[in-house]
Amino acid sequence: MAEHEPFASPYHQVRLPGQEQEQPPGWVSPVVGPMPSSSWETAERTRPATLTASFWCWLAATVLVVLGLPGVFALQHEEFAQVLMEDNSASGTPLDEATARFAALATSGVFAVGFAILAVPYVVGFINLRAGKGWARVLLAVLGGLGLLFGLIALAAFTGGVEDMSPRYGYLWVAVFLITTTVAVVLMFLPSANDHVRGTRR
Repeated sequence: MAEHEPFASPYHQVRLPGQEQEQPPGWVSPVVGPMPSSSWETAERTRPATLTASFWCWLAATVLVVLGLPGVFALQHEEFAQVLMEDNSASGTPLDEATARFAALATSGVFAVGFAILAVPYVVGFINLRAGKGWARVLLAVLGGLGLLFGLIALAAFTGGVEDMSPRYGYLWVAVFLITTTVAVVLMFLPSANDHVRGTRR
């Protein structure tokens, strides 16, 4: 019978000279081998940089819509409040400055909530894109086209916007959003990304 060293690991037997090396039938070694790597860790190692970069670009574009665009209105809330006071005065219902500022800031908050709801499909898409799902690329391609159209509409709105409101922040937002969305779409269809998505289908 094999003897065990008192302070040795219980998973490693100590055999004395002359002891039989053969194990009885059905004997299974208690030594635990290395755990196999999970599919998530394998995906992390094999995912191409193009797909990872596309994921971050989609995340940035989503943040630009949910927080950036309402932020553009918030930065110009005083100008927007002035426009509201002038419009209400012209209609015969004067609006005090404090109420007008609150209404301007509240409008930015409403935009943020609305854009957050509309951004849910984008979030679902780029999370699954990171996992190499082919359907996520198709979804994001369609949503990306809609996003680019939205950016162009926003550009037109800023160009012919409300009188007395400077579009400087709006132009900057449109430029960053259009570039980020375009790069995100292009990156997820590069050859290395295509190979990875095809590989995950096997």
